[in-house]
Amino acid sequence: MLRKIAPALFVFALVVGLTPLGVARADHTDPNTPLSPTEGATESEFIATGEGTWDFIRNFPANPGTDLEFFTQGKDWYASSGTLGQADELHVGQRIIRLTEGGVVSPSWVADHGSANCPTENPGGTTGLQHDVQVTSSKNPLLLIDTTDATGRCHDGLGGGLEFVDISRINRPGFEAREVHLTRHAGTSHNVTVDATRPWVVYNSSSDFAGRPWIDVLDIRSCLVKARLPIETKREACRPAVYRIPFETTWTQMYDVHDQMLVGGSAACHDITARRGRIYCAALNATLIFDVSELTDPTTGAVKGTPLNCTVVDGEQTGAKVTDCTANQDPAAVAEGWEFLGTYNHPGRDCVFPHLPGQPVTTCNSNNFVRSDNGVAVSHESDPDGTGTYMFVTDERGGGVVPPGASCSPGLDNPFGNGGAHMFDISDPTNIQYAPGYQGTPEEPKAIFIGEAVVPAETFCDIHVMEPVAGSQRFITAYYTQGTKIVDYRLDETGKWVFTEVAGFILPNANTWAVQNFKTVGNQDGTVTYYFMASDIQRGIDIFSWTGPKGPRIGSIVPAGSASMANLGLVGLALMLLPAAAVYGRRRRR
Repeated sequence: MLRKIAPALFVFALVVGLTPLGVARADHTDPNTPLSPTEGATESEFIATGEGTWDFIRNFPANPGTDLEFFTQGKDWYASSGTLGQADELHVGQRIIRLTEGGVVSPSWVADHGSANCPTENPGGTTGLQHDVQVTSSKNPLLLIDTTDATGRCHDGLGGGLEFVDISRINRPGFEAREVHLTRHAGTSHNVTVDATRPWVVYNSSSDFAGRPWIDVLDIRSCLVKARLPIETKREACRPAVYRIPFETTWTQMYDVHDQMLVGGSAACHDITARRGRIYCAALNATLIFDVSELTDPTTGAVKGTPLNCTVVDGEQTGAKVTDCTANQDPAAVAEGWEFLGTYNHPGRDCVFPHLPGQPVTTCNSNNFVRSDNGVAVSHESDPDGTGTYMFVTDERGGGVVPPGASCSPGLDNPFGNGGAHMFDISDPTNIQYAPGYQGTPEEPKAIFIGEAVVPAETFCDIHVMEPVAGSQRFITAYYTQGTKIVDYRLDETGKWVFTEVAGFILPNANTWAVQNFKTVGNQDGTVTYYFMASDIQRGIDIFSWTGPKGPRIGSIVPAGSASMANLGLVGLALMLLPAAAVYGRRRRR
């Protein structure tokens, strides 16, 4: 589709490029100057649990790391790591690093894009400023997309939104990460997702409860212009069109288990996962599935429907223009060609009991009446497995920061904290059900993974970002203070799902936001080596590897009764490690 669209875009951009332009304004930061240190600790000590061998490679410090995104340029892997909050020191926005050189893992700093490099205008809104990141296709992308929430961004104080950054020539000498265009949205931008097969279709997640129940859908074909054109030409060509997918109230309401009814107002998505033809929306109190296979015109690629009548205005501390949609509430401006498939309404957030019928107290990020091994308080992320038959929903109780929802301690029972990953059967998305497992109640056994507590933590003890491993029944997950976990899942002979925490890795002072493997190597002895990048609130960026057994094949079955034994070895090892506070691991020599 891009091959059909690109010639028209090039002609338009070339015409614009020949038109005299005004003097470009000075942009806000120099991408060739690091905004945070690039040389970090060379760790020789860490806590390792379970099977396999861990190897620490490199750290890029200080920048409070959040979401990350991998992409390739040529034969090598790159990554960008977002920033939590903003400040005029040690905060970047998007830190771009090169992970491999000539196919060999050899991390190096490339550039900083300073969308978080300024004093915060609202310190209380820091956790809403997480600078999520996506790229316009994972292979040779043209643009990186950065998000800023309601507090406003460093070079656009009038509101949050999406920011499109040129990374098309990242492997060329003199590369500069410069913003091409910015958008502002009613409901702002908490997370962003690029469609799985159409890199010009972008979904904005506002995580909003203020009466704005929709997904903003952007058509950014005009922004995907030739890499070799100057930044001024790209800025004049880029004019995103914005559409909406509106929600019905019941799709995102919580299920009040005390009063047996759907309650609360409608909400928007906190996060969206895209797969071919579908998107999966984690909407805090509910999880939704949409079919978007017919969202675009098959000939032009344009998003179907009526776009919002947004205004294009000058940027502030940038030469890029801003598409401002904050004042547009036109109910007729909707996307077409999408279909709502189904939803699962969770118990949601409920803090104080007793309450009036149908009026739970939701001014919290937890649920003090539904245990973490029985229901989801905060639907944070939704990921289908490799077959598309099952879906994982992560439960970020306490928002990671509020005890008891986000607290844990080895051997201490905190039934309402330490949210995990909940597994749902979505073979019929109109009737989403829990997959059977060993949690929940005798009447309704549920497939739920709760991670082992290795390090005591009053806050930030929760599952956060997870990523299924392609081709196997395994996922990798960041668990805040509990670091990185590798988790396998299998059916047993009774038809229930069993989770096994295969291995864990905790670096000193870890507060791991996201982790994912960017390279996988099969070894001659039958083991596998994963190369990971982790984005950490305390530590910045860490690169490390793990060598251990391969994940179970799709369809693997374990003997009945394995559930109770799955993590005993891991627990025992963790308890032995605690007095020493660390395990001496192998350190990569450089």
